[in-house]
Amino acid sequence: MIFVTADTHGDMERFDAKQIKKLKKTDTLFVLGDFGFIWKDDAETEKNIKKLAKLPFRIMFIDGLNENFEKLMQYQDVKFGGAHCHEIAKDKIYYIPRGTVLEIEGKKLLCFGGCDSYDADIIVSQNDPCQKDFNRCTANLNLNNNSVDYILTHMPSGRINRFINLESNFYSECMDFFDTVANTVQYEKWYFGCLHLDKYISPKVQAVYTDVLPLWEEKKKGLFKR
Repeated sequence: MIFVTADTHGDMERFDAKQIKKLKKTDTLFVLGDFGFIWKDDAETEKNIKKLAKLPFRIMFIDGLNENFEKLMQYQDVKFGGAHCHEIAKDKIYYIPRGTVLEIEGKKLLCFGGCDSYDADIIVSQNDPCQKDFNRCTANLNLNNNSVDYILTHMPSGRINRFINLESNFYSECMDFFDTVANTVQYEKWYFGCLHLDKYISPKVQAVYTDVLPLWEEKKKGLFKR
């Protein structure tokens, strides 16, 4: 099965949570940005990656606000789920570039990380989502007839951000693009991180932070048991 969580920020204790300990060898856990374990180029980073690679399930992540892209791009580019990813640990941990459409367990997943810089005091990646990323995403969606099963992003769409933060005046090119995606793409549900919020927003949209949520329909039918 496929599960989502978000914003682990390099915190190993997040992987000691009861929800995560239930995951099995056949499961895949998506981290919706700010994975945080590939920030420094040091022995501690390698140690943590080795620990994560020993967990029974596969880990896949998109980028967030704070990422070391120079280091991420040094990992091998491989094909997984019918798309290009960067393999952090063989067969166990993958970084998914923005605008990628993966197919896993028969489900199509649009994955789009990244976050527009909104605070000059925050150390950011200096790699905000750009037109090249939007074009890649649009091209991949066109190849899939503008239809996927799930959308996994770091940021919410602009409409959802304004719904959650009624007083927000923040303009985001990425959020604006996501509004277009929401209006033109067929999908079952959209999950996003970024806001450090676990919140059911609508039958189509869910904010994720520390929760570990299954994507599968079995949960809706009451069949999901762990």
